[in-house]
Amino acid sequence: MKVLARIALFMLLLGAMQAWAGTLTVTSPNQGDFLGRTNSIAFNIRDGVVQVTVKATITRDANPSERIVLEQKFTPDVDGKVSGNLALNFNQSTPEGAYTIRVEATEPGNSYQPVTRNVVVDVKIPEFLEFNPINGGFVKGVVPIRVRLDEPNIKEWRVQINSQDIPNNSGTSGNFTVLWDTANVQRDGPQTISIKVDDRANNSTTKTINVTLDRVNPSINVLLPSGGAPIRPGTNIPVALEIVDQFTGSAVETGVTAVLRTMDGQFIGAVARRSSRANGNVLTWTGRIRWQNNLPGRFKLVVNATDRAGNRAVVQEVTITISGR
Repeated sequence: MKVLARIALFMLLLGAMQAWAGTLTVTSPNQGDFLGRTNSIAFNIRDGVVQVTVKATITRDANPSERIVLEQKFTPDVDGKVSGNLALNFNQSTPEGAYTIRVEATEPGNSYQPVTRNVVVDVKIPEFLEFNPINGGFVKGVVPIRVRLDEPNIKEWRVQINSQDIPNNSGTSGNFTVLWDTANVQRDGPQTISIKVDDRANNSTTKTINVTLDRVNPSINVLLPSGGAPIRPGTNIPVALEIVDQFTGSAVETGVTAVLRTMDGQFIGAVARRSSRANGNVLTWTGRIRWQNNLPGRFKLVVNATDRAGNRAVVQEVTITISGR
Protein backbone atom coordinates (compact mmCIF):
# COMPACT_ATOMS: atom_id res chain seq x y z
CA MET A 1 0.00 0.00 0.00
CA LYS A 2 2.86 2.33 0.84
CA VAL A 3 4.37 1.69 -2.60
CA LEU A 4 1.09 2.52 -4.30
CA ALA A 5 0.76 5.69 -2.24
CA ARG A 6 4.25 6.80 -3.23
CA ILE A 7 3.51 6.13 -6.90
CA ALA A 8 0.31 8.16 -6.67
CA LEU A 9 2.13 11.05 -4.99
CA PHE A 10 4.83 11.00 -7.69
CA MET A 11 2.23 11.07 -10.47
CA LEU A 12 0.45 13.97 -8.76
CA LEU A 13 3.66 15.96 -8.52
CA LEU A 14 4.53 15.15 -12.13
CA GLY A 15 1.10 16.31 -13.29
CA ALA A 16 1.45 19.50 -11.29
CA MET A 17 4.82 20.16 -12.94
CA GLN A 18 3.36 19.60 -16.40
CA ALA A 19 0.46 21.96 -15.65
CA TRP A 20 2.77 24.65 -14.34
CA ALA A 21 2.10 27.71 -16.57
CA GLY A 22 4.42 30.51 -17.58
CA THR A 23 3.23 34.00 -18.51
CA LEU A 24 3.22 35.54 -22.01
CA THR A 25 2.58 39.29 -22.23
CA VAL A 26 2.46 41.21 -25.53
CA THR A 27 3.54 44.82 -25.01
CA SER A 28 3.26 45.92 -28.65
CA PRO A 29 1.16 46.33 -30.70
CA ASN A 30 -1.82 47.23 -28.56
CA GLN A 31 -5.41 46.42 -29.37
CA GLY A 32 -6.65 48.60 -32.24
CA ASP A 33 -3.23 49.90 -33.24
CA PHE A 34 -2.40 50.92 -36.80
CA LEU A 35 0.62 49.18 -38.32
CA GLY A 36 2.76 50.62 -41.11
CA ARG A 37 5.53 49.04 -43.13
CA THR A 38 8.00 48.51 -40.29
CA ASN A 39 6.74 47.06 -37.00
CA SER A 40 7.72 44.90 -34.07
CA ILE A 41 5.77 42.42 -31.98
CA ALA A 42 7.27 42.96 -28.53
CA PHE A 43 6.62 40.51 -25.70
CA ASN A 44 7.72 39.39 -22.25
CA ILE A 45 8.04 35.81 -20.97
CA ARG A 46 7.94 35.10 -17.24
CA ASP A 47 8.51 31.76 -15.51
CA GLY A 48 10.21 30.21 -18.50
CA VAL A 49 12.17 27.00 -17.92
CA VAL A 50 14.09 25.98 -21.02
CA GLN A 51 13.96 27.23 -24.61
CA VAL A 52 10.66 28.94 -25.54
CA THR A 53 9.31 29.03 -29.07
CA VAL A 54 7.33 32.19 -29.80
CA LYS A 55 5.05 32.09 -32.82
CA ALA A 56 2.99 34.96 -34.25
CA THR A 57 0.31 34.38 -36.88
CA ILE A 58 -0.94 37.50 -38.68
CA THR A 59 -4.21 36.89 -40.53
CA ARG A 60 -6.09 39.24 -42.83
CA ASP A 61 -9.68 39.36 -41.58
CA ALA A 62 -11.18 39.84 -45.04
CA ASN A 63 -9.40 36.73 -46.33
CA PRO A 64 -8.16 34.33 -43.60
CA SER A 65 -6.14 32.38 -46.15
CA GLU A 66 -3.81 35.38 -46.36
CA ARG A 67 -1.48 35.10 -43.41
CA ILE A 68 2.06 35.65 -42.24
CA VAL A 69 3.72 33.33 -39.73
CA LEU A 70 6.71 34.41 -37.67
CA GLU A 71 8.53 32.02 -35.36
CA GLN A 72 11.67 32.25 -33.25
CA LYS A 73 13.23 30.48 -30.25
CA PHE A 74 14.23 32.36 -27.08
CA THR A 75 16.16 31.16 -24.02
CA PRO A 76 15.01 32.48 -20.61
CA ASP A 77 17.58 34.02 -18.29
CA VAL A 78 18.35 32.59 -14.83
CA ASP A 79 15.16 34.19 -13.50
CA GLY A 80 13.04 32.55 -16.21
CA LYS A 81 12.51 35.84 -18.09
CA VAL A 82 12.59 36.75 -21.76
CA SER A 83 12.11 40.22 -23.27
CA GLY A 84 12.05 39.85 -27.03
CA ASN A 85 10.45 40.88 -30.27
CA LEU A 86 9.58 39.58 -33.71
CA ALA A 87 10.09 41.88 -36.69
CA LEU A 88 6.83 42.33 -38.60
CA ASN A 89 7.30 44.14 -41.90
CA PHE A 90 4.91 44.82 -44.76
CA ASN A 91 5.47 46.29 -48.21
CA GLN A 92 3.46 48.71 -50.33
CA SER A 93 1.58 45.84 -52.00
CA THR A 94 0.28 44.41 -48.70
CA PRO A 95 -3.55 44.63 -48.62
CA GLU A 96 -4.65 47.24 -46.11
CA GLY A 97 -7.39 46.79 -43.55
CA ALA A 98 -8.18 44.76 -40.43
CA TYR A 99 -5.84 41.97 -39.30
CA THR A 100 -5.71 39.62 -36.31
CA ILE A 101 -2.39 38.81 -34.63
CA ARG A 102 -2.22 35.68 -32.49
CA VAL A 103 0.94 35.22 -30.41
CA GLU A 104 1.70 31.80 -28.90
CA ALA A 105 4.55 30.54 -26.74
CA THR A 106 5.41 26.82 -26.41
CA GLU A 107 7.97 25.07 -24.23
CA PRO A 108 8.50 21.48 -23.12
CA GLY A 109 6.86 20.97 -19.72
CA ASN A 110 5.35 24.44 -19.68
CA SER A 111 2.31 26.20 -21.14
CA TYR A 112 1.34 29.77 -21.92
CA GLN A 113 -1.95 31.51 -22.60
CA PRO A 114 -2.00 32.81 -26.24
CA VAL A 115 -2.52 36.56 -26.78
CA THR A 116 -4.63 38.08 -29.57
CA ARG A 117 -4.47 41.61 -30.95
CA ASN A 118 -6.79 43.17 -33.54
CA VAL A 119 -4.97 45.78 -35.62
CA VAL A 120 -5.30 47.79 -38.83
CA VAL A 121 -2.61 47.65 -41.51
CA ASP A 122 -1.95 50.93 -43.33
CA VAL A 123 1.12 50.88 -45.60
CA LYS A 124 0.24 53.85 -47.80
CA ILE A 125 2.31 56.99 -47.31
CA PRO A 126 0.14 60.15 -47.07
CA GLU A 127 -0.13 61.87 -50.44
CA PHE A 128 -0.44 65.57 -51.28
CA LEU A 129 -3.20 66.00 -53.85
CA GLU A 130 -3.11 69.81 -53.91
CA PHE A 131 -1.02 72.49 -52.23
CA ASN A 132 -0.51 76.22 -52.47
CA PRO A 133 1.62 78.31 -52.72
CA ILE A 134 3.60 76.54 -55.41
CA ASN A 135 7.32 75.90 -55.21
CA GLY A 136 9.31 78.85 -56.54
CA GLY A 137 6.47 81.33 -56.01
CA PHE A 138 6.55 84.87 -54.63
CA VAL A 139 4.45 85.85 -51.61
CA LYS A 140 3.61 88.78 -49.37
CA GLY A 141 1.15 89.76 -46.62
CA VAL A 142 -0.96 87.01 -45.07
CA VAL A 143 -0.24 83.89 -47.11
CA PRO A 144 -2.87 81.12 -47.13
CA ILE A 145 -1.13 77.73 -47.12
CA ARG A 146 -3.78 75.40 -48.57
CA VAL A 147 -3.42 71.61 -48.63
CA ARG A 148 -5.59 68.67 -49.68
CA LEU A 149 -4.38 65.21 -48.66
CA ASP A 150 -5.17 61.65 -49.64
CA GLU A 151 -4.95 59.91 -46.24
CA PRO A 152 -7.89 58.51 -44.21
CA ASN A 153 -5.94 57.87 -40.99
CA ILE A 154 -4.21 61.17 -40.26
CA LYS A 155 -2.46 61.37 -36.90
CA GLU A 156 -1.17 64.92 -37.32
CA TRP A 157 -0.02 67.43 -39.90
CA ARG A 158 2.28 70.28 -38.97
CA VAL A 159 3.24 73.39 -40.93
CA GLN A 160 6.50 75.22 -40.21
CA ILE A 161 8.16 78.27 -41.69
CA ASN A 162 11.96 78.12 -41.77
CA SER A 163 11.75 75.20 -39.27
CA GLN A 164 9.71 77.30 -36.82
CA ASP A 165 6.11 76.85 -35.70
CA ILE A 166 3.50 79.48 -36.50
CA PRO A 167 0.03 79.95 -34.90
CA ASN A 168 -2.60 77.27 -35.63
CA ASN A 169 -0.11 75.17 -37.56
CA SER A 170 -1.23 71.62 -36.73
CA GLY A 171 -4.31 69.45 -37.05
CA THR A 172 -5.81 66.18 -38.25
CA SER A 173 -8.11 67.10 -41.16
CA GLY A 174 -7.39 66.03 -44.71
CA ASN A 175 -8.24 69.44 -46.19
CA PHE A 176 -6.88 72.49 -44.40
CA THR A 177 -5.68 76.08 -44.64
CA VAL A 178 -3.04 77.68 -42.43
CA LEU A 179 -2.55 81.45 -42.51
CA TRP A 180 1.04 82.65 -42.43
CA ASP A 181 1.45 86.32 -41.50
CA THR A 182 4.68 87.45 -43.14
CA ALA A 183 4.69 90.64 -41.05
CA ASN A 184 6.62 88.61 -38.48
CA VAL A 185 9.49 88.07 -40.94
CA GLN A 186 12.03 90.88 -40.82
CA ARG A 187 13.68 90.56 -44.21
CA ASP A 188 12.43 89.80 -47.69
CA GLY A 189 14.00 86.89 -49.52
CA PRO A 190 13.91 83.08 -49.63
CA GLN A 191 11.60 81.33 -47.16
CA THR A 192 10.94 77.61 -46.66
CA ILE A 193 7.48 76.19 -45.96
CA SER A 194 7.52 72.60 -44.70
CA ILE A 195 4.41 70.47 -44.23
CA LYS A 196 4.91 67.18 -42.39
CA VAL A 197 2.12 64.59 -42.31
CA ASP A 198 2.08 61.52 -40.05
CA ASP A 199 -0.65 58.91 -40.17
CA ARG A 200 -1.71 56.61 -37.34
CA ALA A 201 0.51 53.84 -38.68
CA ASN A 202 3.56 56.16 -38.48
CA ASN A 203 3.82 56.51 -42.23
CA SER A 204 5.24 59.97 -42.80
CA THR A 205 5.84 62.41 -45.63
CA THR A 206 7.03 65.99 -45.85
CA LYS A 207 6.36 68.58 -48.55
CA THR A 208 8.93 71.38 -48.82
CA ILE A 209 7.90 74.56 -50.65
CA ASN A 210 10.50 77.23 -51.35
CA VAL A 211 9.09 80.72 -51.87
CA THR A 212 10.41 84.28 -51.95
CA LEU A 213 8.96 86.92 -49.66
CA ASP A 214 8.68 90.12 -51.71
CA ARG A 215 7.09 93.23 -50.22
CA VAL A 216 8.66 95.86 -52.48
CA ASN A 217 6.70 97.44 -55.33
CA PRO A 218 8.23 97.24 -58.81
CA SER A 219 8.96 100.40 -60.78
CA ILE A 220 8.12 101.28 -64.38
CA ASN A 221 10.39 103.13 -66.80
CA VAL A 222 8.70 104.21 -70.05
CA LEU A 223 11.52 104.25 -72.60
CA LEU A 224 9.28 104.83 -75.63
CA PRO A 225 7.39 106.91 -76.55
CA SER A 226 9.12 109.83 -74.87
CA GLY A 227 6.12 112.14 -75.03
CA GLY A 228 8.19 114.82 -76.74
CA ALA A 229 7.86 115.54 -80.44
CA PRO A 230 4.42 115.06 -82.06
CA ILE A 231 3.77 111.84 -84.00
CA ARG A 232 3.10 112.05 -87.71
CA PRO A 233 -0.34 110.80 -88.77
CA GLY A 234 -0.37 107.23 -90.15
CA THR A 235 2.62 106.15 -88.06
CA ASN A 236 2.70 103.12 -85.79
CA ILE A 237 4.09 104.20 -82.42
CA PRO A 238 6.67 101.91 -80.74
CA VAL A 239 6.35 101.27 -77.00
CA ALA A 240 9.26 100.12 -74.82
CA LEU A 241 9.03 99.59 -71.06
CA GLU A 242 11.37 98.49 -68.30
CA ILE A 243 9.87 96.87 -65.22
CA VAL A 244 12.40 96.76 -62.37
CA ASP A 245 11.80 94.67 -59.23
CA GLN A 246 13.97 93.63 -56.28
CA PHE A 247 14.29 89.92 -57.16
CA THR A 248 15.17 87.99 -60.29
CA GLY A 249 12.07 86.58 -61.94
CA SER A 250 9.56 88.53 -59.87
CA ALA A 251 8.52 90.84 -62.72
CA VAL A 252 6.35 89.02 -65.24
CA GLU A 253 4.92 89.97 -68.63
CA THR A 254 1.39 88.93 -67.68
CA GLY A 255 1.49 91.55 -64.93
CA VAL A 256 2.07 94.40 -67.39
CA THR A 257 -0.82 96.32 -68.95
CA ALA A 258 -0.43 99.21 -71.38
CA VAL A 259 -3.59 100.95 -72.58
CA LEU A 260 -4.58 104.13 -74.36
CA ARG A 261 -6.98 106.61 -72.78
CA THR A 262 -8.36 109.99 -73.68
CA MET A 263 -7.15 112.95 -71.68
CA ASP A 264 -10.28 112.65 -69.51
CA GLY A 265 -9.67 108.91 -68.88
CA GLN A 266 -11.93 107.16 -71.38
CA PHE A 267 -10.64 103.86 -72.74
CA ILE A 268 -9.41 103.87 -76.36
CA GLY A 269 -7.66 100.51 -76.70
CA ALA A 270 -4.84 98.24 -75.55
CA VAL A 271 -1.27 98.32 -76.75
CA ALA A 272 -0.35 95.19 -78.72
CA ARG A 273 2.58 93.38 -77.07
CA ARG A 274 5.40 92.36 -79.36
CA SER A 275 7.97 90.83 -77.00
CA SER A 276 9.24 90.59 -73.45
CA ARG A 277 12.62 89.60 -72.10
CA ALA A 278 13.77 89.11 -68.54
CA ASN A 279 17.33 89.86 -67.52
CA GLY A 280 17.89 89.42 -63.79
CA ASN A 281 15.43 91.66 -61.96
CA VAL A 282 14.58 93.71 -65.08
CA LEU A 283 11.77 92.86 -67.52
CA THR A 284 11.90 94.61 -70.89
CA TRP A 285 8.49 94.84 -72.54
CA THR A 286 7.92 96.05 -76.09
CA GLY A 287 4.78 96.74 -78.07
CA ARG A 288 3.28 99.16 -80.54
CA ILE A 289 0.36 101.48 -80.93
CA ARG A 290 -1.20 100.71 -84.28
CA TRP A 291 -2.29 103.76 -86.22
CA GLN A 292 -6.02 104.43 -86.13
CA ASN A 293 -7.71 107.25 -87.98
CA ASN A 294 -9.91 107.95 -85.01
CA LEU A 295 -7.05 108.62 -82.60
CA PRO A 296 -7.52 112.00 -80.93
CA GLY A 297 -4.94 114.72 -81.28
CA ARG A 298 -3.78 114.15 -77.70
CA PHE A 299 -4.19 110.99 -75.63
CA LYS A 300 -2.39 109.11 -72.88
CA LEU A 301 -0.41 105.89 -72.69
CA VAL A 302 -1.16 104.41 -69.23
CA VAL A 303 1.09 101.63 -67.92
CA ASN A 304 0.45 99.37 -64.92
CA ALA A 305 2.68 96.57 -63.57
CA THR A 306 2.08 93.95 -60.88
CA ASP A 307 4.80 91.51 -59.85
CA ARG A 308 4.41 87.82 -58.96
CA ALA A 309 3.84 88.60 -55.29
CA GLY A 310 1.02 91.03 -56.13
CA ASN A 311 2.95 94.25 -55.49
CA ARG A 312 1.75 97.06 -57.77
CA ALA A 313 3.96 99.70 -59.32
CA VAL A 314 3.10 103.39 -59.42
CA VAL A 315 1.11 103.95 -62.61
CA GLN A 316 3.02 105.75 -65.34
CA GLU A 317 1.40 107.99 -67.95
CA VAL A 318 2.85 109.51 -71.11
CA THR A 319 0.97 112.06 -73.20
CA ILE A 320 1.16 111.48 -76.95
CA THR A 321 0.40 114.22 -79.49
CA ILE A 322 -0.53 113.65 -83.13
CA SER A 323 0.73 116.47 -85.30
CA GLY A 324 -1.88 118.43 -87.25
CA ARG A 325 -4.78 117.46 -84.95
